[in-house]
Amino acid sequence: MKSPCRFVLLLAGLGLLGVAVADEIGNSYPFAGGRIDNLDLATKQITVVTPKGPRLFFVTNSTYLIAGGVQTTLDKLKVGDPVKLNYFTNTSAQAIIRRLKVTPPEPSAAP
Repeated sequence: MKSPCRFVLLLAGLGLLGVAVADEIGNSYPFAGGRIDNLDLATKQITVVTPKGPRLFFVTNSTYLIAGGVQTTLDKLKVGDPVKLNYFTNTSAQAIIRRLKVTPPEPSAAP
């Protein structure tokens, strides 16, 4: 007869593994990229057209905005700017931008 103790140890080990994996996922922040489609300065909302379609993001006082290698402000961003951003989703399912960088436009191919 097999020991129930082995079964308990196996379950405990799998449980700890699950916690470690969940902790890794919880501590990583997703990235997105695309072009700014809409800016709402009053509500601090930015719509970015990503490869998966348009996505609404929120800017907070803690959001770090960068353009041309220097920190900038929301009112300096323009519709059409190519951006890459790092965000998290809060408990209300809002995508909050941690860091947004205006990326230089892709160079055109010379004929």
